Amino acid sequence: MYIDSAVASAGLSMDVLRRIAVHAGGVARQTPFGRGRPGAARALEHLGHVQLDTISVVTRAHDHILASRVPGFHSGHLQQLIARREAFEYWAHAAAFLPMTDFRHALPRMQRLAAGGRHWARADRHEMARVLDRIRAEGPLRARDFAAPPDQRSGWWEWKPAKRALERLFHEGSLMVTAREGFEKRFDLTARVLPTWVDTSMPDLAEHAAWLVTRARRYLGVFTARHARYQRREVGLVKAVDRALTNAVEAGEVLQITHPGRAGNRPWFVDAAAVEACRGPISRRAQALSPFDPLVIHRDRLAALFDFDYQIECYLPAAKRRYGYFSLPLLAGTRFIGRADCKAERRQRVLTCRHLALEPAAAPPDVETLRRGLVHLAHMNDCEHINVIRVSGIDALSASLAARGLSGPA
Repeated sequence: MYIDSAVASAGLSMDVLRRIAVHAGGVARQTPFGRGRPGAARALEHLGHVQLDTISVVTRAHDHILASRVPGFHSGHLQQLIARREAFEYWAHAAAFLPMTDFRHALPRMQRLAAGGRHWARADRHEMARVLDRIRAEGPLRARDFAAPPDQRSGWWEWKPAKRALERLFHEGSLMVTAREGFEKRFDLTARVLPTWVDTSMPDLAEHAAWLVTRARRYLGVFTARHARYQRREVGLVKAVDRALTNAVEAGEVLQITHPGRAGNRPWFVDAAAVEACRGPISRRAQALSPFDPLVIHRDRLAALFDFDYQIECYLPAAKRRYGYFSLPLLAGTRFIGRADCKAERRQRVLTCRHLALEPAAAPPDVETLRRGLVHLAHMNDCEHINVIRVSGIDALSASLAARGLSGPA
């Protein structure tokens, strides 16, 4: 256990901390935000972002995150939120969908990049001006609407000048994404996309830091200062977030606790209001979460709170993988019980679980609990049948029986 009874100084047990985390993450109940598109809007507002990802062996991360929390969600709902100007695409710690109400707090990053800040999307200013002129005159355009230079080599890594210009203008805030066709973005001028009700005043550093702390309280519940400012690069932000946390502790909004061991000696913080709010019942169903789910994206937090070491292995050579190419963390109640390396065989409408690895330290859940989790994942991927090939973490006979018991119609 990486966090132990030292939390007792704040009157909080490990069970309470875990309950706070799953409640804050929106996975403690089956319908915490409602259903369909309205539920997706509320979930996005609560989480603050859902990460975009291109890997599609199962439902892509942005859809998976919302489908884990919103019954009746389908992939078109995010594009509807974009079209209705309730959400926008930009950068959180990675490419993400964000609630439009948070647009103002994307401005510090936009301003930093527009002032010449370093970024992978480098582009020629003359090309950027040409791209802006065309969009201003013609309306929303995609990268394919701009011809590549005749001497440019082909390849996904060889972005044409207009593509680089579009991306740089997007990150600087001059352009916004109005829609996606497949995975291709359509851009328009921010001035034509942004609703008139959106506050576009630049937040000062203290205000921005306080917002980051409030956001961490809402979607994490239990966190460190580093989690609150995750991947934010604004100058002076480290000290500003520390001051915001001190203010929140003094105001009684946040409790400060110290966690020893692997978590280090840095202070951790708990949303004070969540201590009572988390007392309600928690769904015991098994849930296969996205590797980019807000509950698991902070790997040190996952280990410290849940004693669960998790690594996505798709970026490792096959010989170095322990659990599989794209193993999904399995949550049941307040415990992570294993990993499921799954692939949606969409033409055959089969969800193949190549390796279901259960945590040996914990008593495995019953087959029916696991099966309900896999059925939910199968339906999320429009699959009608489940095929479990291998189960590990329990004895060989039980593993063989489990694999047969979990396979079948979804």
